[in-house]
Amino acid sequence: MIVHQSSALRFKAYKAIKDKLINLEIKPGEKIFENELAKSLKVSRTPVREALLMLEHEKLVTCTNSLGFLARRLTTKDVEEYFEIRHILEDYVLSRVVEKITDAEISDLTNIVNQTKKSIKEGDIPEIIRCETEYHNMLYRAAKSEVLHETINGLIDKFRLLRSLLANIPGGAEASAEEHKAIVDAIRKRDIKSAKRFMRMHLESAQKKVTGLQSIIF
Repeated sequence: MIVHQSSALRFKAYKAIKDKLINLEIKPGEKIFENELAKSLKVSRTPVREALLMLEHEKLVTCTNSLGFLARRLTTKDVEEYFEIRHILEDYVLSRVVEKITDAEISDLTNIVNQTKKSIKEGDIPEIIRCETEYHNMLYRAAKSEVLHETINGLIDKFRLLRSLLANIPGGAEASAEEHKAIVDAIRKRDIKSAKRFMRMHLESAQKKVTGLQSIIF
């Protein structure tokens, strides 16, 4: 019972801290105060420390002898490599999606784009990030590849962080939503060439905007 409770508290702290990092409530480079987190989460420092060690393993936080835990700063090389991987993955995904996607799944993609636009109007950054992440997750599911899910599982949170950075750039979320719509329209027409072209443009635009945040995140 004690072991189960300890595990539950650790997971609670892990999820809460990860969400704060992804949603930029704790910004890259900022010090993470364990006591404050423990107090806000109503847990002891132990599950907070355990959660931070898990997040360090996932490279979302770093630990230094002098400052303790810090939200990890991305480097230019990190951003470049994450987007290179996304180009490869999304190209593969679209090759399968255009062939395998159902009309119901296309309708779901359209709905999530509309939800994204609604969240943009409301200025709800966490919801924008959730919708954009769900959009790409829908594409991954529509590819109907278990191996793809195994491959991409460890990268999802890094991609979420990049989307969060983009969503906090003026006009970034609006442009992304329109690009998502163009991709869905091409998929609906089963036009693989256009779908891949729009995805490539979408990723190139996002990378350029995120890289422009050097003074903030690098």
